[in-house]
Amino acid sequence: MPAPRAARTPRRAALAAVACLLLLGAWRADEPQFVHFKPDDPLWVDSDMLVDASSVKAQELSQYYDFLENTFALKGDQRDVRAMNVNTLDEVPDSSWFKNRITQRPIDDTDLVRGPNSVQALHAPGWTIVAGKNTGLQPGFRAVISGASDKQLYQVEFDPPGYPGLATGAEMVGTLLYHALGYHVVENYIVYVDPAHITIDPKASYRDRDGRRKPFTPTTLEHILWRAARSPDGTYRALASRFAPGKPAGQFRYYGTRHDDPNDIYPHEHRRELRAARVFAAWVNHDDSRANNTLDMLEGDGGQSAVRHYMFDFGSIMGSGTTGPDTARSGQSYLLDAPTAWRVLWTIGIWAPSWARRHMAPYHPSVGPFTADGFEPEEWKAEYPNAAFLNMRADDAFWGARRVAAFTDGQLKLLAEQGRYSDPAATAQVAQALIGRRDLIARAWLTKVTPLVSPALEEGRLRFANAAVDAGVTQPPTSYDVQWVRFDNDSGTHTAVGSALTVTAPEAPLPVELAEERYVTARVHATHPEYRHWKTPVSFYFRRDGDRWTPVGLIR
Repeated sequence: MPAPRAARTPRRAALAAVACLLLLGAWRADEPQFVHFKPDDPLWVDSDMLVDASSVKAQELSQYYDFLENTFALKGDQRDVRAMNVNTLDEVPDSSWFKNRITQRPIDDTDLVRGPNSVQALHAPGWTIVAGKNTGLQPGFRAVISGASDKQLYQVEFDPPGYPGLATGAEMVGTLLYHALGYHVVENYIVYVDPAHITIDPKASYRDRDGRRKPFTPTTLEHILWRAARSPDGTYRALASRFAPGKPAGQFRYYGTRHDDPNDIYPHEHRRELRAARVFAAWVNHDDSRANNTLDMLEGDGGQSAVRHYMFDFGSIMGSGTTGPDTARSGQSYLLDAPTAWRVLWTIGIWAPSWARRHMAPYHPSVGPFTADGFEPEEWKAEYPNAAFLNMRADDAFWGARRVAAFTDGQLKLLAEQGRYSDPAATAQVAQALIGRRDLIARAWLTKVTPLVSPALEEGRLRFANAAVDAGVTQPPTSYDVQWVRFDNDSGTHTAVGSALTVTAPEAPLPVELAEERYVTARVHATHPEYRHWKTPVSFYFRRDGDRWTPVGLIR
């Protein structure tokens, strides 16, 4: 069980000091000089909302500057170090950034399709517009449900003409999927808007392209709906995004920390959930993964406020380009790819990159070009470089791929249905793409490290799992070698006990002479004809509490 929250503050201070040492190059996180476990290890809750952050101010990041600085400069710390916010089991604790869901506990269908939403369906007989929508490419506005007593604010966005369901379906599927993966996301609902039931608040306004505030009029609404897909019955399919609780604090960058947030101690490029977000982005083709598609909210008041971090805006994932289907370049190349540009220029346009020469398969207009055909997970790229993505290591990718592989075919088909596409063929395309790309991700990244997980020591036997084998991407290894070690937690010394045991199944007996020890370690590696690097051992650490052994450490 995690220690009480109050006990976490000194622990976080120590972790902050360790993070500073890492940045100064004092020691490498992936080559620990001293292993030591505290009584409350492993930590499953990072209490990173304890220190008052009332001084946080909204930081509105320029999307143009974000593009330029990440395209023309390597941002953040690019050294090859282990993620700094993992616990002793090499997992990410729950925090203001992330909450463990899939892989940590079973997710039933009800929880999966509900995601972050507080109600199953949003009942909105009419809308009262209170402001224009000043960001993003999708046409829309900000409104409250007419007659609702809570005056809850929503952002209402529409699909582009000719592509019903393209952006709204992508947004809905992305919201539920990222929520299941563990990220904080806002509530989203698919609704159908009848123009006859829209009213405009007399005080409503919007900003034009020059930033000037103007009154929101019926003509303004007409211009918005002119850019939206209209249903045959005269209504407009839309996505209603409920504003998150708290005070908007802008966005977060994928590198560095917020200088005004005392709880933000780990450089973002060294947070595992941000590094491994590259795996998830590749899965759903979230090529618009950048600072401007994140959200920070300041929660609380009365001298005790803290920032919660959200993944935000999934309207351009899968095959959606928001205002139309994605192009062939999406996920294949940066917007500005210097080597490609120079080669095209050098050959006077005769040469073209492979993605430009590849025939694009037919696709449903409500989905866009989203398939598993030609998908190469390790080659996938966002619109422009992302510091956290560039820092992703094999262990980060493995962590992410385990979560992708945890989704069953049935769950992915159910998620595709939540896009509420009018044509079953669109639903089928989404489901097939998610399933196919999941399998390719598992094959690419579950095998990159020795894939041993889920250690348990019960009734005198060590048991563990092989994530790559369980995902069906390879055959079981020829054998496993288990070396038992006596571990002294005070001095950090390791003493091998006996010779290594060679077993063909993922289990081995605990030597009798270790049965009464406080701590023991099992170093395990696998022998596989295709993956010689599986000879690199994984160390499982266990602590004995009475007659029970608790896994407390995992080092790859």
